[in-house]
Amino acid sequence: MEQIGDNPFLPEDIIRTILKSLPVKSLIRFRCVCKEWKNLLKTPSFITEHLHHPMNENPLLLLQWGHKLDPLHFHILNHKMQLLEVQPPLPLMDSSLRTEIVGCSNGLLCVNYYDLETSLPFLLLVWNPATREIRHVPNPIKHKIQYFALGFGFSPVDNDYKILVSLERADIDSLSNPLEVYSLRTGSWKEIKVEDFGGLGISDFAATVDGAMFWFGHKVTNIAENDFFAYDEMVVSFDMVMEVFTLIPLPCDDDDLRKSFLSVYENKLAMLCDTENENYESYRTDLWVMEEGAFPSGERWSWSKKYSISTPSSIYPRGIWLEKIVCIALPTYDEPEPEINHRTMDVLYMLNPSTHEWVHFNCRQVGYQFSIIFNYAESLMPIANIHPCS
Repeated sequence: MEQIGDNPFLPEDIIRTILKSLPVKSLIRFRCVCKEWKNLLKTPSFITEHLHHPMNENPLLLLQWGHKLDPLHFHILNHKMQLLEVQPPLPLMDSSLRTEIVGCSNGLLCVNYYDLETSLPFLLLVWNPATREIRHVPNPIKHKIQYFALGFGFSPVDNDYKILVSLERADIDSLSNPLEVYSLRTGSWKEIKVEDFGGLGISDFAATVDGAMFWFGHKVTNIAENDFFAYDEMVVSFDMVMEVFTLIPLPCDDDDLRKSFLSVYENKLAMLCDTENENYESYRTDLWVMEEGAFPSGERWSWSKKYSISTPSSIYPRGIWLEKIVCIALPTYDEPEPEINHRTMDVLYMLNPSTHEWVHFNCRQVGYQFSIIFNYAESLMPIANIHPCS
């Protein structure tokens, strides 16, 4: 500590080092300390340093769950395994309205308000839960009445956050319809042209990794006399800079899959496959990670299996958090209690794929109800003016 006259003070670089290690809630209060601190906490360089500080590198777990007939609930699971409720950005103005998280990146969430009966959009916004800032997104150019948000993510190449919407529901031939991309940096929509993929539909949840959005895709290949549909399954990627789609083969045979989810593992796209074993009496969870590069096969993509773990039939993988596989337990009535004891339906599990160790705790409204998880990091990222985050 230095001293000028009788007044001791800390050098500016030490103050900066201390501040960027503090939580967002504290920094918001410290804006009132002095003008210098207020200006410092708004600079793009400080916001980026704070986001990537080692104290903030381990993300929180954001959970969205509920039943389609009830409002969705948002909770955050912190590093002390405490479950904290998060109020939605805006109250539900009408009992017929529901909310859903489209995507999460660098502390920003894209939230869609829609009509429960028609699934038509009511309001689309970008929200920073830590600072409580909200940005209303205008209606797309051509989809002013009906559109469906497909994904939200950050593009590090052009330092921009983007939202992708379709004219149709994601699972109904969505890539054969006009698509539009919204840029938070420019505040405008842009229509993009897509090659004809011949009736390709995608899942309505996107995983975002390194400037690309990824979904599960499916294409009808045969319709039998009994109206049975046969599908080709694949992963669909969207490059947010080049604005092109790419089809990527699955790493495993989709005939044996019970459930599968896309996630992120070690900053790479990952796929969790819940598969029946050969005896069809037990299940296993496989963790696949996708590598991108030039491979002898001539493909740009290659999958590698990292782990394969036996799991009870009532346990479903949902994503990855802190290199652990996040699972939910579904109710079961016709089988004995699994080795990992759970006595309620509302249980969330953490599976360490390296040690096969299970950790569980009770959560309200998980169980058999709809749930999606996101890795979430609190940040000072502004919404009105997007700054570099490289």
